[in-house]
Amino acid sequence: MGSPKDLNQPEIYVSALVRAAQTDDVEALTRWLADDEQAESGPFYKWYRYFAERLIAMAPRPEQGFVARVARTVPLPKVGRNDACPCGSGKKFKQCHLGSEESVAWKMGSPTPMMRAMAVSQIIQESPLEVLDEVPLEKCSPLAMAELAAAYQKEGELDTALTLLKRMLDGDRDDPFLLIDYWIARYAEWLVDAGLEAEGERFLLDEYKAARKIEGWQVAQKLAAFYIDQGNLEGAESWVSVAMEGKPDNPFNHYLKGLLHHGGEQWEEAAQCYEKAQSLSGELREQEQSYMAELVAESLERARNHQPLMVEEEEEDGDAMEQPTLNDDEESR
Repeated sequence: MGSPKDLNQPEIYVSALVRAAQTDDVEALTRWLADDEQAESGPFYKWYRYFAERLIAMAPRPEQGFVARVARTVPLPKVGRNDACPCGSGKKFKQCHLGSEESVAWKMGSPTPMMRAMAVSQIIQESPLEVLDEVPLEKCSPLAMAELAAAYQKEGELDTALTLLKRMLDGDRDDPFLLIDYWIARYAEWLVDAGLEAEGERFLLDEYKAARKIEGWQVAQKLAAFYIDQGNLEGAESWVSVAMEGKPDNPFNHYLKGLLHHGGEQWEEAAQCYEKAQSLSGELREQEQSYMAELVAESLERARNHQPLMVEEEEEDGDAMEQPTLNDDEESR
């Protein structure tokens, strides 16, 4: 027997939900939870099986639109006074947790909304398109819709990705785990990838005029980046100013300002902006810090060496920013 899974650890619970969504095999899930191929002969088998049955009942499955099945009651295993305590202490139940069953750590609670959201994201990322093609979209949360869009975009199905993401953006945007800032930027980028630059520009301008669940300065930031990517530094300048006025301590705003100076071969001014972006990025989450460090380092080196910005052909193919985890802060970009 190895190390049984501790469902009190959120990351373990998420992994368990993902596995449960991918199988109806209670015995296989039980063995995984117990980390024991001979789990049925162990003293805690009935508890691991109980956990497995509950997980399968709660799992956010693709064919259900990532909504849990109709709840069904899974009977709680009974533990005899002289049985081994399910907590794994090795003591008899009467000598350990008898009388405190409602508070012991080995009991399995319901997953938090964050755990469910993380599980849905992981399930979508791991599912082939033929599985995702069968997802009933009318049941999907905005988060699931956005994650589906990303999955199709990654597989080169850009038209489908744009349709799904537009459907999400046109909705109420009330999902608490939905990073609207991130998805607005992705939609504009994907429109450009599809050769629809004018539509991408129009989309961002419309977002700025009637921002929903996002601050105006954040959309201005996206407009500035859009025009810089198009080589229109003059068009980007005013939007960089709007973004800076809205959030003067945002590192990405200083990075954008550095790009403007860089494009005008104002080397010292560009380097100063990049250095400012670096100094401010310490307030970001770890993943965002790593992204900013990589983003700024090369531009800063080029500015110090009086080298122009990289041309598009030299840049790596793909999105300008990796997809964030659900713990990322919208305003950190």
